[in-house]
Amino acid sequence: FGRTGADVFWNEPRGGNFIDGGAHFYEVYKTKDDKYISVGALEPQFYSILIQKMGLDEEALPHQADKSNWDSMKVIFAKEFEKKTRDEWCSLFAGSDGCVTPVLEMEEMMNHQHCKERNILSFGPSGALIPAPAPILSRTPANKPDNSTKLPLSGQHSEQILREFGFN
Repeated sequence: FGRTGADVFWNEPRGGNFIDGGAHFYEVYKTKDDKYISVGALEPQFYSILIQKMGLDEEALPHQADKSNWDSMKVIFAKEFEKKTRDEWCSLFAGSDGCVTPVLEMEEMMNHQHCKERNILSFGPSGALIPAPAPILSRTPANKPDNSTKLPLSGQHSEQILREFGFN
């Protein structure tokens, strides 16, 4: 892209920058089955793979970093992603560096291999889904919540915390 630093990524109002929904290559798109796919192909080498896997001709498209074409490219990407189901896209991008991943429903996430292997979700005493602390640190790991964990009520400790920070 030629330049580095915050001015490259955050020089436009919200929704007009690389990673805040402005760029067509860092966005969420609806698929044929009314599910969603997430795209995060920031770097040119990953963008090329994304374009190729989508079946588009990179030479016929505007340069990835040309902001003046981002809105029109979003339309093109949206039309392309609506041609296949989310699972079809996942199969197409599996094992590639195209930077595409499914947006999962909560129930799907519970059964997803990544979440199961890392044991990142559990159910609390009320039956509510509780995410495990993240990141998981090797020297100071946090305790994972279990069914005996009593969750505080919203605002339950607010006054105590504010006093600890010198507010009264």
